[in-house]
Amino acid sequence: MPRAMGEYSIAHVLATALPASDGGPRRLRAPVLLQSWPGIVHGGGLVALLDAAATDGGAAGPRTVDGRLTSSVPIDEALEVDARADAHGASLAILGHGQTLTSVTVEPLAGAGPDAPAGRDGDHDGVTLPMSEQCLACGAANPVGLRTALAFDAAGVWGRLAPPPAWRLPGGGTHPAFAPVLLDEVAWWLGALVMQEGGLTNRIAVTFLAGGLGDGPFTAAGSLAAVTPVDRKRTFWRTRVGLWAGDGRLVAIGLIVFRGGPEYSARQMPFFRGRTAAARFRQMFPAYAI
Repeated sequence: MPRAMGEYSIAHVLATALPASDGGPRRLRAPVLLQSWPGIVHGGGLVALLDAAATDGGAAGPRTVDGRLTSSVPIDEALEVDARADAHGASLAILGHGQTLTSVTVEPLAGAGPDAPAGRDGDHDGVTLPMSEQCLACGAANPVGLRTALAFDAAGVWGRLAPPPAWRLPGGGTHPAFAPVLLDEVAWWLGALVMQEGGLTNRIAVTFLAGGLGDGPFTAAGSLAAVTPVDRKRTFWRTRVGLWAGDGRLVAIGLIVFRGGPEYSARQMPFFRGRTAAARFRQMFPAYAI
């Protein structure tokens, strides 16, 4: 792991976590820098990591990266990665004790891509959502984190962010990992606020509409009205989120499924309650207000 602040970069962290094959099976050992909740890898970070492995550092053109997060991937545990490629794209799977924990397929973009999600026009006042210390997306103390402060109102969730130095590419532009990590964070909050429960990301499909993201700053946003249940029990919720460059170009779209329920809230609500004003917490998660 890098020992000086100047050595931290998301490209270095991803490449070190999943090195190129030396002829044998590829191995993943994710550092704590890639975590979301303590002990597990951030969902968007997983998709970013496997996308980078499939595209030689993420230097690829328009494409769809489709990730299925079957089970949480633990931090700092040696895991085997099954990687395959053919003329249609690449697929990678993270295996734990013989079971697939997460899998990703990366394919060139066919056609125009998914329908554009609702954006955010102009400046809006909103309520800032709670942050953490070490999360890859919102961790204020994570030296490679985005340190994203998202906001919400009755219409949706959004964040405006200039990529930190650790997320910039040496030749200019922003590392592709920025898109799945930030879009996953927006989508998580869309699902949690609609369901009024904690949860985890279950599936992430990110479509990169251009060869590169550009320099930023960027706006990521999604509409609460567009969050829809996937199943009859209303455990899984589909969200649609977008990433816009500073000039208004839509550069990436995320179709992301949130899985929520009391079993997740039992662990997550105490964390949020301690970081949120009582009246605001009651508005967000009424069943768990004291």
